[in-house]
Amino acid sequence: MVLASMAGSVPALAQSEVAPATAPEASPGAGAQDAAVRQRKASRLYDQGVKAANAGRWEKARQLILESFQLEPTAEKAANLGRVELRAGKPRDAAEHLAFFLREAKEIQPSDRDRAERMLTEAKAKIGTVTVQVEAGADVLVDGHPLGTAPLERPVFVEPGSRRFEARKPGTASASQELQVQAGSAPEVQLTLAASTGPAIQVVEAPAASASVVEQRPVSVVVARPTVGSGNVADTRPSTGGSSWRTWAIVSGAGLAVVGVGVGVGFSAVAAADNADFTKERDRLVRETPIGETICPGREHDVRCRKLTELANVRDRNQAIGIAGFAVGGLAAAGTLALVLWKAERPAQTAKAEPDFIVVPSMHGVLAAGTF
Repeated sequence: MVLASMAGSVPALAQSEVAPATAPEASPGAGAQDAAVRQRKASRLYDQGVKAANAGRWEKARQLILESFQLEPTAEKAANLGRVELRAGKPRDAAEHLAFFLREAKEIQPSDRDRAERMLTEAKAKIGTVTVQVEAGADVLVDGHPLGTAPLERPVFVEPGSRRFEARKPGTASASQELQVQAGSAPEVQLTLAASTGPAIQVVEAPAASASVVEQRPVSVVVARPTVGSGNVADTRPSTGGSSWRTWAIVSGAGLAVVGVGVGVGFSAVAAADNADFTKERDRLVRETPIGETICPGREHDVRCRKLTELANVRDRNQAIGIAGFAVGGLAAAGTLALVLWKAERPAQTAKAEPDFIVVPSMHGVLAAGTF
């Protein structure tokens, strides 16, 4: 063990335990070669980490030894990693790796065990050590991060502060508990899973019909009809024919207005870009034309000015389309607004009102229906 080669004690933090790595299955030759490469890299990183630790560069040493430990997790590396993590201010990580060392190391010297236990005690004084009790088979999470499946083999090291423990298991409702963890505390969390319940369905039964109602027959009703004289009774029912074409016209006009304005905006933007190209080409010709000569005296026939002429034509065409789009959109918007504000007057109808009317008994009284 190299604990003695890096003097000093450490404060630190720990996270979920690092389990021994298992190499992927491969052919004997390829597997042995990969393992040798991995071992050489792990040894190189570990030696660099030890040098950084002896130089007092604790964060650099932590990174190097942690990378080496991930490639080749050994008890010796876990001990020195925990020691460096204490120095780097990560007591939770240190507690995890020191616990790993005490659990996995074989034939530990009493002095090394005592030293590791003292460092573990120092790390645990700065964090919380939480025991989680929950039904077997449940997935346990702390602050949303998975810890493993219950029953957990050992307590969980967490940072001080507010922590949320949660348990999830298929077929049950999840259980959670907020816990304010104090540094140096060792609380116990009991999570109880309840049977999952589906969404509540409310069944509403229709009331049974009264037994006294045996038969429902239409009942003749004497209807008092309005007296219609010389055409002074108007039909006040809403007219559907006029409103349907008006609604269609409003929707169509609004759509045409939007399209027209969109065309105007789009082609105006294109025309502005075309004008920029035209200006650029014109400036180029100005620079190339001797002083005193006319630029493009015969635009269509001068080869030098052919591109300038084409750019001008494209710009003018797009500008005209944009103006036309704005005009169409504006006219459509004005017409649509006029239709929205216009209220059609319905002429009075002098025809006699002939209401159809029927009344039948029901379980709640009588039911009246008809047209008026």
